[in-house]
Amino acid sequence: MSAVPVPLAHEKNPAQRALLLLAALILLGGAWLPLGEPLPLPLRWLCTVLATSVVWLMVAMPRSLGYDLTDEGLRVQRMSGTFTWPYTDLRVLSPAGRLGAKVGGVGVPGYHSGTYRWQGPPGQEEPRVVRGLASARQGGVLLSVQGKPHYLTPADPQAFVAALRARGVPRK
Repeated sequence: MSAVPVPLAHEKNPAQRALLLLAALILLGGAWLPLGEPLPLPLRWLCTVLATSVVWLMVAMPRSLGYDLTDEGLRVQRMSGTFTWPYTDLRVLSPAGRLGAKVGGVGVPGYHSGTYRWQGPPGQEEPRVVRGLASARQGGVLLSVQGKPHYLTPADPQAFVAALRARGVPRK
């Protein structure tokens, strides 16, 4: 069996993307539009580099995220590299819940990587913080990887859990 790509869920918050784009436009406009005393040229270029970086992060980071089901395990691709979790190290904790406040890491529209507070369903025992490797803040699956909770967002969480179960991953 070869690698089976897992489609990702889409971010459902266009306001965050619009806000980041607006910030980039304000940086560019403030640096180059002739409003009052012009900024020194090095400062203008610095603002241009910052604005370009914001736009690049919005485009490149979500495209770098991906999940594949391989013979060896679940392969996760992200901006900083690719790694594979063996199926024997995985447990399905919950197909419900959402990422809360970001504790550390990167959070741009379509790419959430780092440590987040966890907001699980009411009445369910849950971890306080999780590691997010997600394309959206909700609608994903909480997995335990060697005892540590990780949140992933496949487009179809039920089919993803079924595919993991078919590969021997137990439900906790």
